[in-house]
Amino acid sequence: MSIFGMGTEAYLYVNGLIINEEIRINENKILMPVQCKPSIDILSQSVKNDVDFAVLILCERSITSQMKIIAENPKNLAAEAWNSQWDLVLLSAIFKCDAVCNLQCTHPIDAITDDATLKVTNYHLRGLFGEPYTITKEDTEWLKRYFANAQSLLDNNSFSTAIHSMATYRWHTMPKVQLAILWAGIESLFGINSELSFRISLYISNFLAGSDKDKAKGIFDETKSLYKARSSAVHGDNIRGDLDSFVEKSSSLLNKLIIKCVVANEMPNVEDLIY
Repeated sequence: MSIFGMGTEAYLYVNGLIINEEIRINENKILMPVQCKPSIDILSQSVKNDVDFAVLILCERSITSQMKIIAENPKNLAAEAWNSQWDLVLLSAIFKCDAVCNLQCTHPIDAITDDATLKVTNYHLRGLFGEPYTITKEDTEWLKRYFANAQSLLDNNSFSTAIHSMATYRWHTMPKVQLAILWAGIESLFGINSELSFRISLYISNFLAGSDKDKAKGIFDETKSLYKARSSAVHGDNIRGDLDSFVEKSSSLLNKLIIKCVVANEMPNVEDLIY
């Protein structure tokens, strides 16, 4: 990952996330829509070598939003830009998308000029494929209310593991590996090291269903089924059933758990989930 600081203002060009209005992430960061993009000829004048030009060609059509970052000096700007990568990971996990920055610029993409500096931040080229997620008005209100909670919870290693698992499992092509990554995130939220299948199913069902016993029973049974598929994937066994369906259901489960943590602004307390 290559991030730079020049002046007091920077823009990360984002793939995979569409927004229709500005969303302030915090006092230093604003998610902004992309109203229009300049021609590739104008953009290409800001890159310095053939490799970066090739990356620009690949990324340009997939840029769907941008993050404005402000700071008092170049050093702080570089730090804020670096930390913004985690904001994109959070957004990817929350909205089940692949929000990634592959390009950083000194200017907004709508107003880029000949003297702009444009650099590649990520040569892995994530977020170029698949349908981008469009943030709705309801999503915007949710972010305004809860995104600060998600940022603060990142200080917890278990939560950051869950977020990274949710945001990156698509980067792997094998469904078995995807399943293993998703369940690493799920398990990290509860810190279980014995009687895994029963305990994880019990904790998840009670955490998501609360006092609704019928709902808890349904979640418990489905979680046990998904955990069985996870165990087969991790140990290299054959999996009975639709593997892609197990991946999708597991990703939905992890997403629900993350959302629950963010809204509550706390991690699951397993002592409260044994009843």
